[in-house]
Amino acid sequence: MDPAELPGRWAAAASRIVFVPLGRAEVEREFAVLAERVTTHPAEVGARLVELGYRLPECLRVTVELLGELAEVDGAVLAALAAGFTEASRDRLFAEQEDLHAALRRAKDNVERSLKASEARFTEVFDTSALGMLITDLGGGVVRANEAIETMLGYAHGTLFRKRFEELLHPEDRAYLRSRYAELAAGQSDLRERTRLQRVDGDTVWTRMAVSVLRDDSGLPDHYVTMVEDISDLHLLEHRITYQGTHDMLTGLPNRSAFTSRLEEAIGVGAEVSVLHLSLEDFAVVNDGVGRHAGDRLLTTVASRLAELVEEEDAVVARIADHEFAILLRSADAGAAIAAEVNGALEEPTYVDGTGIAASATIAVVVRPRADTRPADLLRATDITIRELRMRGRRQWGLVDVAEVDRRVQRWSLTAAIPGAWENGELDVDFTPVVSLASGGLVAARAALRWDSPTRGLVPGDVCAGLLADTGMGVSIGRWLLSRAAERVQALRDKVGEAPRLYVELPADLAADADLVAAVRLVSAETGLAVDQVDIGVPIAAASVPDGPAAENIGVLAELGVRVVLTDFGAGDLSCAADLPIAAVRASTAIATRIASDLADGTPSLVSDTVCAAVPLLRRRGASVIVPGLTDPSTARWWTDAGADLGHGPLYGQPGPVEDLLG
Repeated sequence: MDPAELPGRWAAAASRIVFVPLGRAEVEREFAVLAERVTTHPAEVGARLVELGYRLPECLRVTVELLGELAEVDGAVLAALAAGFTEASRDRLFAEQEDLHAALRRAKDNVERSLKASEARFTEVFDTSALGMLITDLGGGVVRANEAIETMLGYAHGTLFRKRFEELLHPEDRAYLRSRYAELAAGQSDLRERTRLQRVDGDTVWTRMAVSVLRDDSGLPDHYVTMVEDISDLHLLEHRITYQGTHDMLTGLPNRSAFTSRLEEAIGVGAEVSVLHLSLEDFAVVNDGVGRHAGDRLLTTVASRLAELVEEEDAVVARIADHEFAILLRSADAGAAIAAEVNGALEEPTYVDGTGIAASATIAVVVRPRADTRPADLLRATDITIRELRMRGRRQWGLVDVAEVDRRVQRWSLTAAIPGAWENGELDVDFTPVVSLASGGLVAARAALRWDSPTRGLVPGDVCAGLLADTGMGVSIGRWLLSRAAERVQALRDKVGEAPRLYVELPADLAADADLVAAVRLVSAETGLAVDQVDIGVPIAAASVPDGPAAENIGVLAELGVRVVLTDFGAGDLSCAADLPIAAVRASTAIATRIASDLADGTPSLVSDTVCAAVPLLRRRGASVIVPGLTDPSTARWWTDAGADLGHGPLYGQPGPVEDLLG
């Protein structure tokens, strides 16, 4: 529904149920104001409906149905509106009850002066009230009942006289209300309750009840006056709203909110539990290929089969997202066994329009979560594990490695903070020396990001480079890094007359950017640093895409005089090095780490043998080989013997200003 249609439709629907003494224009203005405030002040809107006179439960029902058509109105808004309506209705009932009580008291006080007039007024109020009314003696016998209460409970007119009031109460509420009536007679408090009465046919009537005591001339309790309002429709509506707030309407399973509440409760009491988080694979294939009705049918089938799978366990099955389910098992030992059986239970086809469809799932399992684990953190951990499992293939399940998840979360928290760090000036450029392995002489200044975070401390350049690849800001920050580094190197050259070559390793998305060549030219023009004094590193993953934009950029940059370095190079990437006009390759960090490990163990491996064969091939082609992360002379000597000619790492200097490299 268009939100602009809401005031008119709302006013018309409510006015068909109740007549209020307002003009049409005034009614429409009132409902226009209510429509504007319904999402921000739903409880006040519910109360205002009652104040305007739209106080019948049917008015609330049509209100909920109309508002439910609006996307911005959720179950929480409807629940708050219903609560406001209920509270205002209760206050109105109490006010009417007080008015009646006062009238009865005045009638009793003035009985000697105007007994007949008072009796007539009381009779009129009592008999014509839309609320059910009973006068009972202290023993519970019905002295007088109006037609409204008789109709409400299905009794013929006049048949409630002398009946026991307790017979009208729901059996489960009798003992409690008997004690409350006794308290009222003792003068402790007024009695105002939401309770149940029982119709003559045995059906239950939900009511709102207000009770007062009539006293005799000496002030002693004499009779009870009970006013009753039938709120059965309102109770059912509230129940439906509450159910919708805690259950998935398609499958009938508890929703994410209800599941997390159950999980929090189980963890809080120290129960040993297992949690399975299931994500259906390629569910869009069913929705798009067969139809959304088929997808809905498959979801209900999955829900029922999961429930059957754990029917012998103390378990809760919930639908927590569009195509995601969760199972809470009150057993630490059952989680793995159930996870292993899930895909077998789901693989039997369900036929929709003659097409047999089935589901498969990736499943993350948490066993014995810590007592301080929050449900939101647990489900975040299972989300992360599911993504990792999907890299292995379909129908995978695995246990959540909490320590590994914590490491990933910490890394992603850094990644998410990079845009703000850049805007706030927390990023800068550090330089480390690239040296000749043979002589130790300085060859180039390798520029890298430096992040000095006020809350996280110093984040080193290699870590920043990895984070940058995940931000989507590699192009913008990569250009800034190139420009800032060139500016610093040229400033050093202008100051002392010399400076090393600049070496900058680009993020993959900048290496493939269509405007990279133009950006390099612009940096050269703005800083004065000649392009033939710049080495640009391009990740092998970007460069190896056949006829890709990175390969095209490499060709143009090489023609301009830029020395291009293939970074993250492995021995298996020789064909890429042969096809592109590159000046150097930088061995991948993984290979450099593996070689250092082999040397420490004293056990040559296939990796070291392959490197020893590949490096000479690259050198004969005229390409330099750069070794990263060198920390000790023995590893540097091994690479020199293997044919590598350049290197960088802690062995040759720590990151710092470019001026420090000359020293």
